Amino acid sequence: MSQYVITAIAHADKIEPAAFMELTRFIESLPIKINNIKTLSEDRVFDISCSLVFSDNESTQEHEYDIFAKIKEAILEWENGDKIDLIFQKQDEYRQDKRLVIFDMDSTLIYQEVIELIAAYAGVEDEVEKITTAAMNGEIDFKESLARRVKLLKGIDGTIWEDLKKKLQFTKGDFELTKALKAKGCKLAVLSGGFIELANFVKETLGLDYAYANNLNTEINSEGKKVFNGETIGDIVDGNKKAELVQFIADKESIELRAAMAVGDGSNDLPMMGVSGFGVAWNAKPRVQRLAPSKLNTDKISDILYILGHTDEEIKELLK
Repeated sequence: MSQYVITAIAHADKIEPAAFMELTRFIESLPIKINNIKTLSEDRVFDISCSLVFSDNESTQEHEYDIFAKIKEAILEWENGDKIDLIFQKQDEYRQDKRLVIFDMDSTLIYQEVIELIAAYAGVEDEVEKITTAAMNGEIDFKESLARRVKLLKGIDGTIWEDLKKKLQFTKGDFELTKALKAKGCKLAVLSGGFIELANFVKETLGLDYAYANNLNTEINSEGKKVFNGETIGDIVDGNKKAELVQFIADKESIELRAAMAVGDGSNDLPMMGVSGFGVAWNAKPRVQRLAPSKLNTDKISDILYILGHTDEEIKELLK
C-alpha cells in the first residue's frame, strides 16, 4: 500500500508545543497511522510520515483514492489551517525528484497583476481589477476576461515595458527557490496569462528555461506614436493552453508528467496542476485552494522546498 506524508508548515516562526499537540490530535483523528515525525525546519516545519487506515468494511468498499480525498477535505476544513498549512501527498520517488516546475507569473513569481499596472497608465485600474478578480475566482471565462481587460488598454503607450520592468516586485523567496530547483537539475518555466515582454524579463531574472505569455497588439496612432490597439495577437495563454504547454515542455525535455509540479494562484492555473504530478496553490483564491492538490499561504514561496521534503540543511547545500 502507498505511503503518505503530511507536511506541516507554520505561517509564524514556530509551532508552539500546545499547537503541535492539537496538530497531532487532529491527524490522529483521521484514518491515518503516524509512522514517523521528522523535523525539516526547527520548531516550524515537520514531515509526518503516515499510512492510510482502512476499516474492515472500507477495505472492500472504498478505494485508496476515496480515503485520500476524505483526508484532504478534512485538512481543508481544519480550524487551524489559517495558521499552519498541511500538505498531504504520496511519499514516493517523485516527491523530491521533480524534473520540471512550472510557475504562473502574476501574483505568484511577482506580487502584482501586470495588466493592472498597465491599466494605471490609463486610469482604468478599478475596472480592470474587478474583471481580474472575477476571472481568478473562476466567475468569468479567462479568454473573455482578457479580451475585456485588454480592450480597456486601447491607446496606451506601447513602449512602456522598460518602465514596467522597474516596477515589478519579485515574490519573497523567488531567487532561493529557483536557484535550489536548478541545483537539483529541474527545468523551470513561467506560463502566464499576462504578457510576454515581462514574462521574458522574469525568465531572464530568475534563470528560468521557458516563458510563454500573451502578446498585446499595437498600432500607430494619428500622432505617429506606437500604442496598444485593444487586442491581443496570437494564441491566448489561458488555463487549457497552460496545460498543453506543460505537456509540450515535458515531451521536449523527455520528462514524465509525474515528475512535474505546477505553482499558481488562479483558476486558470488549475488545468496545469491537473496534468502535472503535483500542484501548489500559492496564496490563492479560496476556490483554487480547495481544488488544487495542495495550498501554501506562507510569506515565502521558497517554503515549497519543504513540500518536496527538504530539510534546512539540504536547502543550504542546494543554495551554495
